[in-house]
Amino acid sequence: MNNIKLTILGGDYRYKILKDLLEKENFQVSSYANPHINSEDCLDKSLINANAVICPIPITKNNKLNIEEKYNINEIELLNSMLKNNVNLLIGGVIPSHIHKNAKGLKIKTIDLFSLESLAIKNAIPTAEGAIMIAMEESDKVLFNSNTLVIGYGRCGKILSKYLKAIGSNVSITYRNLTDMAYIEAYGYTPVNILNLKSNLKKYDIVFNTAPSMILNKDMLEEIKKETIIIDLSQAPGGVDYTLAKELGIKALYCPGLPGRVAPFTAAQIIKDSILDIIKNS
Repeated sequence: MNNIKLTILGGDYRYKILKDLLEKENFQVSSYANPHINSEDCLDKSLINANAVICPIPITKNNKLNIEEKYNINEIELLNSMLKNNVNLLIGGVIPSHIHKNAKGLKIKTIDLFSLESLAIKNAIPTAEGAIMIAMEESDKVLFNSNTLVIGYGRCGKILSKYLKAIGSNVSITYRNLTDMAYIEAYGYTPVNILNLKSNLKKYDIVFNTAPSMILNKDMLEEIKKETIIIDLSQAPGGVDYTLAKELGIKALYCPGLPGRVAPFTAAQIIKDSILDIIKNS
C-alpha cells in the first residue's frame, strides 16, 4: 500500500479516524474540506498523485456536495479536478445517479459504499445501537415491556428488532411479503402487514422507521398517540411528515448518520475495511 495515495474529501469526525487508520495500513492520505483534519489549501493540491477520492456518506446533502459551504465546490468541479489530476476512482456513500452518469462520461469509476452488502450490514449495528440510545434518552419509560414497532425488515430492521427483543420490548415488525412474515414470526416478533399499519398504530410507545420512503404521512400520523416517539432512521428526506407531526404534538426525530455520531471509531473501521477490499480488487 506504500505507493497508493488516497484523498479524503469532506466528511465528519469518523473521516479523521479513517485517515489515521488508513495511514496505519501504509496508505498515503491527503485531505480537503474536512474540519477535523489539517487539509491542503486547495482541491487540486490534495489530488496530486492520488489514486482515489474518498467522499462523504452521503456524498450530497440538499443537492450539494456534503462538505462545509465555505469550500464552495460542486460535483462538476470535483470531477473535472479529478480528471485533470488523472484520478479515476471515486468512492462515496449514497451516490446519486447523475453523479454516476457524469463520472462515467469522464471515465471515472464510482463505487457506492452503500452498495456493498458487507458494509451495509456492519453499518446497521451502530445504527441500531444509536437508535436504542436515543429511545432511552427521549422516552420517560423503560424499553422493557414497551410496545415498539419497527417499520421495514431490511438490514437495519433485522438487527434493531433483535436488540429490542433482547432488552425485553414487545416488538412488532411490518412486512410486505409472506417470506418476511414467516421470518418475523419464527423469531418471535409480531408481524404487521404494511397494508394494515394504520389500524395498528395506536398501540405503540415507540416507532422506529427504517423504510426509505414516506410511510408516516397524514393518514398514519393522525392515528398515533401523542405520547408515542418516532425515531426515523431512513435516508434523506426521511419517512415522516415532520411538519404535521409537530402540529399534532408528536415527537418525531430524524436521525441520519448515526454510526458517525454514536460510534465514529467503529464507523471508520467499517469504511476502512471496505476501502481495503475495493483497492485490492480494483
